[in-house]
Amino acid sequence: MVRKAQDFKTPVHNNWCPGCVLPGSLIHTNPDVKPIETIKAGDRVLGWDGRYHRVTEVFSHRHQGLMYRIRAKCLGETVLTPEHPVLVAKRDHPKRHNKSFALLWERADQIKKGDYLAYPIPAEVVPTAALPLPEKKAQDRRSTPLPESVPLSREFLRLAGYYLAEGWIDHRSAEKDHLEASLCFTFHRREKAFVRDIETIVSKLFGLRVSVVERPTKNSIELFVHSARLARAFKEWFGDGAANKKIPHELMLLPPEQQRELLKGLWRGDGWVHPTQARACYKTISKTLREQLKLLLLRQGIVPSVYTTPARPGHQEAYSIFITGKRDIERLASIVGSKCSRLPAGKPPSTIIGQNFVMVPVAEIETFEYDGLVWNLEVEEVHSYVSECATLHNCGDFGILNAVQMALAELDLEPHRVAVFSGIGCSGKTPHYINTYGIHTLHGRVLPYATGAKLANPDLTVIAVGGDGDGLGIGAGHFVNAGRRNVDITYILHNNGVYGLTKGQASPTLKLGVQTKSLPQPNINQGVNPLFLALAAGYTFIARSYAYDIKHLVSIIKQAIAHNGSAFIDVLQPCPTYNDINTREWYGGEDRKDPQTGRPIPRVYKLEEQGYDPVIAPGMSDAEISEKLNTFIEKALEWGDRIPIGVLLKNETVPSYEERIAQRIPFYRETPPAKQTIADSQGRPTIDLTKFFEELKVT
Repeated sequence: MVRKAQDFKTPVHNNWCPGCVLPGSLIHTNPDVKPIETIKAGDRVLGWDGRYHRVTEVFSHRHQGLMYRIRAKCLGETVLTPEHPVLVAKRDHPKRHNKSFALLWERADQIKKGDYLAYPIPAEVVPTAALPLPEKKAQDRRSTPLPESVPLSREFLRLAGYYLAEGWIDHRSAEKDHLEASLCFTFHRREKAFVRDIETIVSKLFGLRVSVVERPTKNSIELFVHSARLARAFKEWFGDGAANKKIPHELMLLPPEQQRELLKGLWRGDGWVHPTQARACYKTISKTLREQLKLLLLRQGIVPSVYTTPARPGHQEAYSIFITGKRDIERLASIVGSKCSRLPAGKPPSTIIGQNFVMVPVAEIETFEYDGLVWNLEVEEVHSYVSECATLHNCGDFGILNAVQMALAELDLEPHRVAVFSGIGCSGKTPHYINTYGIHTLHGRVLPYATGAKLANPDLTVIAVGGDGDGLGIGAGHFVNAGRRNVDITYILHNNGVYGLTKGQASPTLKLGVQTKSLPQPNINQGVNPLFLALAAGYTFIARSYAYDIKHLVSIIKQAIAHNGSAFIDVLQPCPTYNDINTREWYGGEDRKDPQTGRPIPRVYKLEEQGYDPVIAPGMSDAEISEKLNTFIEKALEWGDRIPIGVLLKNETVPSYEERIAQRIPFYRETPPAKQTIADSQGRPTIDLTKFFEELKVT
């Protein structure tokens, strides 16, 4: 049987998450914008880096307590639980814009009015030459032959914009046997230039004639393109009905220069630009289209303001984009071809546009009580996603959780032959979400529990998980003794430098002199090096991995489980809530760029790509072993500019604890404690403990 990671997920797996948003919150996805509760694993969402990444998990749970509604200056609002991290820059002065913006992940309840929300400018570009037309159907027998695909030329993109603004599908004609469905447009009588433009484009691209019908009583002009196949294509690409209009993802990923023609067609249809005042507007009843248009404008260096007009009798809820200020109006006018003169300088813009982000001030924060479901996502690689006005993060615990589940599946282990144990901390819920045996143990005591389970049943695959505080603080003595025994278990340490469950105090691994945002003063203690401690304790498999490189972590976990002896994995896990020093951006080298390419220089590098050999094999001389250990020490000391991940040591010369027990008790493997009969079929004990209890009696 080939197992999947899903086989190792429990029914309660999606019932908890560290920070969440309200249902109905719109998230930017590929191909469009979706309420968070409709997103599924496998969908792709926009991340903090402006690119789209795969969702690996969707979480929800009931939240009873405060919610924070954060309204941005112009991009709308997001409602979050208090602990949810948001990408922000703190404001330096209440009445002046910052001169520089240091980005950090800040809890929702720590954000202040005036702070800047960092909103990513979409950066992913996938050039697409053409869109394929849907296959011709039997009922298309009267349709004029069309090309099999349409090139994404300037003309087609402008036509797409016209359709998104003023287009519709005439389904009435499709109901009549002698007529085909039609692609239609409606313009004001004064917009004859746009009518001629559409006639020219349709003739050039499709070889079709446009029927033009003037409606004097309605001051309108209607255009009909009689082609069922073309009408069906536009319906599939762009939606049908004003409330369902959307831009296909292929067009959202085009280079910004090409998208200018799409914007031109859109604005000519449903938008306007004032000729002498710094004002422009676009209105639609499709919220998805409004959000997509917002992203297109950001790519042009234009920051829109979004508004929602509530529904009223005879009118649906409407969504508007307003653009104000000389900077943005001049950019928009150059795209849509509007003439603007003598624009007032006005106030300096309230938003700051950078290369990768637009910095939007927080306009208002309010709280309210809530009792109901909230939702969160786990996203591959970037562990972030983008809502209407904010960039949201979630915890790296789920990267480690997913890696454990994937490793168990790839090893094709039977769930009932695996046991997972955890201590107390952010990692404590792990056994609840993995479909194996498991126990959520006491603080610092995960390794004694795991050791006992393995010795009682040596056929079990035993995994222990815990935080750096749980394992190297209160549990340090057990950490050392588990290593020196060399019991065949795998211990995965979540190393983030803080006690994340108790407001971010310094954990044993935080370096001396480091001051995270949760500490009033720099750390006064030396930090423990987990790799050194594991070597001194006697672990025979010592590795390090990174929570945001799930593929690498899966490989390390599989090797650790396969190793015969005590295996220790130090997982570097950025804490977005409390550790603002060792962040994902810091590990990824975002603070230092290659002078030639401008790309970040990551601090984390993989030992296996450097030809590193961690194995101490039987038959090696003392000199060879000494050289291996010296190399281990050299790599374990690396920190700062270069941080190695991978297997640092694999000692194959030390027998496991179980093998040593079997030498003393020959029948141990065949009849370990877990396989011995302790009760009959009626549940009556088969072992007489009377004498044992008599010896314990105090007289």
